[in-house]
Amino acid sequence: MPLNWMHKKHVGPIGLDIGSEGIRMLQLCSMPDRLQVLAAARHHFAPNALAALDAAGRRQMLSDAIGRMLAQKHFKGRSVVSCLRTDELCIKNIRLQHLEEPALSQAALWECKERFSFPVTADRLHVINAGEVRQGAEVRDEILLISASETAVNDHVAMLAQVKLSPEAIDVEPNALFRAYQRFLRRAEDSGAVSVIIDVGLSSTKVIISRGKTILLVKGIDVAGQKFNETVAKGLNLSYADAVHLRRRGFEDKPGTGPAPDQIQWSVFDAIRSQVEVLAHEISLCLRYCSVTFRGLRPGQITLTGGEAHDPSLVKLLSEQLNCPCVVGEPLRNVELGDADMDSDRRSVLTEWSVATGLALRGLPMPAGRRVEHERHRLSA
Repeated sequence: MPLNWMHKKHVGPIGLDIGSEGIRMLQLCSMPDRLQVLAAARHHFAPNALAALDAAGRRQMLSDAIGRMLAQKHFKGRSVVSCLRTDELCIKNIRLQHLEEPALSQAALWECKERFSFPVTADRLHVINAGEVRQGAEVRDEILLISASETAVNDHVAMLAQVKLSPEAIDVEPNALFRAYQRFLRRAEDSGAVSVIIDVGLSSTKVIISRGKTILLVKGIDVAGQKFNETVAKGLNLSYADAVHLRRRGFEDKPGTGPAPDQIQWSVFDAIRSQVEVLAHEISLCLRYCSVTFRGLRPGQITLTGGEAHDPSLVKLLSEQLNCPCVVGEPLRNVELGDADMDSDRRSVLTEWSVATGLALRGLPMPAGRRVEHERHRLSA
């Protein structure tokens, strides 16, 4: 074995996560015995700053922010893996007779003509075969079709070109979220493990349900942090900004802020309960669909990710409403952070970095020298 093998380092692409409230960029390197963060950067936008702009203005604002992040941090190269957000995608579930490639891709393209409101080409279509299901007396394959319009893709590519980034791939957000936790499924028995990932962001919630390493269902729900904030503002007669600050006081553990008084926490808890009940109902419909479609498939626990996953009130309410324990995901578990500036409390689980982690992991070889701690994220079938 060559002496330099133990020092071999694989530098991955920059994972670029553009959300409704900001940008996160993350670059990892893989060594034989560990993963390590090479560079990280984060930028926050003013509330609704992106939503108020047209396509050209939005692209310029993103380009300016990304250019500054690249100049200030020590990223290696200009290769990037970015993604289209779930609200930019069209996702359909269909059922087909069992087909092998390339017949499956051809059949999927034909189905898109009937089911999508825009022309779909092979390079803008992601097909997931979720497995066999029964439809009456027949056995068919459950197929997920994920696509985006040509305009959405071209705008995204133009933005990357404007900051001179070279895209290795343009992924879709559900794939990136799942990849961040898929690395914990490494044992033989994990091939049948049921994973439920609920990403609760500012503008929307994403539900990803998988069995082993195969995604079974992807669903976007428009109940998320913004509606929680609006409900707190209305219920406690506050401004939106004050409601955001009050909620964050309840779940941010940072020096100098101190916890919110118990009575305030209970007021916030009661205020968001109605919205969390709506969210839990939508999630339960997703779980019920998979349970019926895939014959009793049920999770042992649910992983919450995204900026809202830090809220203990949300974790508690969802656990109660779904009758299933919810835990906060740790996408960078067992990854050495080094001196990277994550712009966050280093004691936190950094769950808001889930999408960026999944993008940065794309194509990066996994280290084999260290046992991956995965019990928190493995959900038994």
